[in-house]
Amino acid sequence: MNELRKYESFDSITEMDNFISKALEVLEIRELDRKILRLLAGYSCKFIGVSFLKVQTIADKLVVSYKTAQRALKRLKEIGIIKRIRTIRSVSGGFGSSITVIRPIALTYRKRAIEPVLEGAGEPKEKRETFFLKAYLKDIKYIRQQEEIDFSYLAQFVPEEFIQAVKPFVTPEEAFILWGKVQVCSRKYAPDVLSITKPAIEAFKASVLAHKVKRIKKSFGAYFWGALSGIFSAEQRKTLKREHILKLNWLEN
Repeated sequence: MNELRKYESFDSITEMDNFISKALEVLEIRELDRKILRLLAGYSCKFIGVSFLKVQTIADKLVVSYKTAQRALKRLKEIGIIKRIRTIRSVSGGFGSSITVIRPIALTYRKRAIEPVLEGAGEPKEKRETFFLKAYLKDIKYIRQQEEIDFSYLAQFVPEEFIQAVKPFVTPEEAFILWGKVQVCSRKYAPDVLSITKPAIEAFKASVLAHKVKRIKKSFGAYFWGALSGIFSAEQRKTLKREHILKLNWLEN
């Protein structure tokens, strides 16, 4: 088992969490692919960056078909953010189960897959560089300062239900940052919870109420994180309890 340490792709869980958080903010990928990436990270802590989840297990946890989960994994492999490896049994020999390794690729931009072109045709164009608003917006000189983004820019990154809940209170940039906190907190305190939007909205509303009644002593962000961690911890316990009950029922039958 310790031989698998050679596949570890991060030095610490914090480093892996930070990478996954940034990947989910930068990469333009489908919602299912994002869920799978979060799920893999949640089950990659013993050997950091290495997950033993089988395709069928992933499909069951996300309530999708085997082929749907398989196609999503293929898309993540094509991006280069994961790698599937067949292991070898050390004692009996032969192939063992496959593992999935999360790969810390560069995230400043993604290139389009290069397609074959006819002779004489123009060179394939590189996809426009994407950027993480929180870190880079103020440094991009060619964006005119008087122009402001609206909430439509968040559609690919933040669930619509969350946007509508926070929209009356924050700017699009702040909503984007808040959702980033939700993703990081859910991986830390609720790795088995798949639906994170409603708990996140509950934590946000609790934080807004605390702000209105002047109960926040430090910052809104710190209070929001505390509310998130408490709610996600409770959701994690409920999820594990349900899974335990289902397992007992299955054994009894």
